[in-house]
Amino acid sequence: MRFRVEVTGGAVGAAALAMLFTVTIPVDSAAADKSNPGSEPARISAATWTPTTTLNNGPIRECYAAGCAEVWRPGPGETVRWSHYAYNSSGNRWYYVQYVVGNGTPHTFYGWIYCGNVTASC
Repeated sequence: MRFRVEVTGGAVGAAALAMLFTVTIPVDSAAADKSNPGSEPARISAATWTPTTTLNNGPIRECYAAGCAEVWRPGPGETVRWSHYAYNSSGNRWYYVQYVVGNGTPHTFYGWIYCGNVTASC
């Protein structure tokens, strides 16, 4: 969508100019990053990423429920790092994890993994 502004007689108020050139940047909420399944991975900044090991082929998912889309499926014995966890509506604990894969050009995946699929406690 294009907007056209005509300036006549050189008179545009300071408030009008400020409205045209104001950029709004969302403020990150600690609560949103801790339990919001839709948190944007690029904005996640954990104080600590704690390593844990995958027990099986359990997938990393987009949200903390078994019906959510799969992000990546690490193999058994892989190291993933978790920053926090949440409980879903069924009362199951899910960890928000970071998984780095790749040789030479690493790729980092973020998502949720069920506690029964890692060595971290349930």
